[in-house]
Amino acid sequence: MNAQRTIAFILISLESAAFGVLSETFFFSFSIVLLSALSYMPILRHPFSSRQVFWTTSILAIIFMVKYMISQHEFGLDQLAIRTPLAYAAAQFVMAVQLRQLFDKHFVPFLPNSFPLFGIVAFILIGDILVYGSRHLLYQVLVFSFVLFSGVFYQLGHSVRNQKKKEKHPWGIYFVRANFFVVIWLLAWLTATGLYRYERELDQLYYRIIEPRTSGIASRAGFSTISKLGSLTKQFDTSANQIKLRVKSTDEPGYLRGRAFVQFLNSEWHSEIGNHNAAIVALPPAGVKTDVLQDGDWFQIGEAKSSDWIEFEIWSETSGHIFAPLNTPLVHAVADSVQYDSQDILTSRSLKFGYPYAIFFPRKLIPRRPEPEQALQRLLQLPDTISPEVKQLAKRIFADCKTTAEKINRVQEYFQDHYQYELGITVPAGEDPLTYFLLKKPNAHCEYFASGTALLLRLAEVPCRYVTGYVVRERNDYDQYWIARNRHAHAWVEAWDEQQGWVTVESTPPAGQPDKRAPGSFRQYWESFISQFSRIKTALQQGQWILALSEAQLPLALIVCGVLLWFGLSWGIRHYRKRIQERATLRQRPAYVQELHTLLAQMDRLLGKQNLVRKPGETLMQFSRRIESQSMSEWYQTYAGSRFMPESMARQELIVQLKQQLQEFAKRTSAR
Repeated sequence: MNAQRTIAFILISLESAAFGVLSETFFFSFSIVLLSALSYMPILRHPFSSRQVFWTTSILAIIFMVKYMISQHEFGLDQLAIRTPLAYAAAQFVMAVQLRQLFDKHFVPFLPNSFPLFGIVAFILIGDILVYGSRHLLYQVLVFSFVLFSGVFYQLGHSVRNQKKKEKHPWGIYFVRANFFVVIWLLAWLTATGLYRYERELDQLYYRIIEPRTSGIASRAGFSTISKLGSLTKQFDTSANQIKLRVKSTDEPGYLRGRAFVQFLNSEWHSEIGNHNAAIVALPPAGVKTDVLQDGDWFQIGEAKSSDWIEFEIWSETSGHIFAPLNTPLVHAVADSVQYDSQDILTSRSLKFGYPYAIFFPRKLIPRRPEPEQALQRLLQLPDTISPEVKQLAKRIFADCKTTAEKINRVQEYFQDHYQYELGITVPAGEDPLTYFLLKKPNAHCEYFASGTALLLRLAEVPCRYVTGYVVRERNDYDQYWIARNRHAHAWVEAWDEQQGWVTVESTPPAGQPDKRAPGSFRQYWESFISQFSRIKTALQQGQWILALSEAQLPLALIVCGVLLWFGLSWGIRHYRKRIQERATLRQRPAYVQELHTLLAQMDRLLGKQNLVRKPGETLMQFSRRIESQSMSEWYQTYAGSRFMPESMARQELIVQLKQQLQEFAKRTSAR
């Protein structure tokens, strides 16, 4: 039994142990250890060629990537670090590559130096998880053991490769080696401890530098409990076209609410704290016609009676938030519970990420229940200090307005007629941003228009709230899904009208309202293609094979076309190379041989017109016996003899004779 192979078995067993303990799944780890033990049997080893190594590695990569896309390992929220599920799928792939090395017959009697290096990569990927207590300590012990046995692995490999006479080394060399190993181990231990101590700070640094598009998106988009003026504009800097919502519906979604805010203080909007659990209903209300097939529950908020319902199936990239239109009474989601706050904003801490949720609301709006007076009073709260000029402005705007509807229309007209939209605003130092905006009328963006509208309406005794979310008007021309991107994030106002209930108030000029503008055809097609894979993955996870196959028609067709194109190109390249090689070989032959080949090709074409074609493998003499014309038959016999004649004047004369006869045959054939 090879000692180095035994050490390799220990190394991959340590990796499997770390994977099993931290992921809390032992089937894969046990399988790797069992298959590694079987690699001791020589009969199971195979001499992999370089081509086989490439294809085996590629197939393994595809298998684990598909596995990650369809059924990734689920970790708790307190375990997730930086893309932990992807890291664990990559670790499985790396360990599978090591397993292939164990079964490679070329790696006998010693294994490649890359084996422990793959193990180091596997440990790094396995360590991409937040663990504490005994498991954290166990992981460090396994890492230390792996480093120790890696040193033994390389020492044994060195000994096997160098079968020289044993040299005596002074004890000082062994002492230096031991100290060097101890220093490396201490540095590794200190590094691991530092990473563990400052993991949160390092995570934040990572997201700021490496993945700025996903760093605190919810907070920047104003979907947290506090929305500071200017928070929305950060999304337009580097990731304006990043897709946040995909909506399947025959109706344009329009305004989808993400958060509603009640109190304005120090240039920040604050939402109210406190949620209520939506009622879970066994069956949807009468009249709901839906093709919702996935697992999940029905949640009802308020009154849900109608004969005509609008449905939005929403695929969201923002976890925990349920973006929904105003007055949504019914939700279907894969979640344990759905919460709603005092402003009917929907959230769910248990909403399963990667699954869609469905929103239902009546096409004909049901009159909302009267809002409690106390709740409406909270929506009239004003900042502690308001400029007298702002109060005078509100009086001028609403001077002759008698009803709430008139006030709403007046404030919308005022902003759209007297202000210009521009992304971003420069406020002089020492100035209150909202007061400066209302009085000086600088160009600004939606947050300022919505905040100014809310302040003016409250001064006019109209209860209202500041709302952030997405305005969904863009549609993909290929899959007909409605798209919300970061640049579609928006702020608006909802005001209470005693006659109509809650009314959406849009004061931002048209230039600043999210529009229907869509990207080019290629990008739309690519986004549709990626979206289909998400739907296929979800359908497979739920066991809906028919739905998955229906969604996979286009991807499968593209894959088949891609494979056929690849084989076609491969065949074409090989055929082209073969022709080039044949021509190169022909050029290397003597001039008389090239001339003879040209004459033979012309004669073959001439007889081909008479349906006389040489069979594969048929010699010239055999072919000449099948030709009825004696002169043509003799031509082939003469040609066969001329190829092996020594270089002389007689051979040159014979070639000239063959050429003349060929010309006569051609004239006779054309005369017929």
